[in-house]
Amino acid sequence: MQVLLVPSIRLAKRVVGPTEDPAANQALFQRYAGRLQAQLGIGFQVHIDQSEGYDLLNATDYDTESCWVLSEAAFQTLTTDILAHHRIISLPDQAVVLKDTQLVLSQLKPTATP
Repeated sequence: MQVLLVPSIRLAKRVVGPTEDPAANQALFQRYAGRLQAQLGIGFQVHIDQSEGYDLLNATDYDTESCWVLSEAAFQTLTTDILAHHRIISLPDQAVVLKDTQLVLSQLKPTATP
């Protein structure tokens, strides 16, 4: 599965993400990506979206091989049509800053129960 981290979404002249600075958002998500890839392991490819949300807005509908991870602020800007057609995880800003991957791990890699 491909996991795409979206640091920011550009809405005209406004950037929506954990901070108002796209470079800072990129750096935060880059650190987060390293930890997430290490914990997800084989079978997952973690990438940072460089398109400021453009790739998500134009992604193939119902793609079962991709999961998009966005900050809460960016998630709130999405339309119901986009939310309905893509696998999207909203990530609290604090989780990105603290590199807390548990929320994403629990949704992508559920633990097997005996």
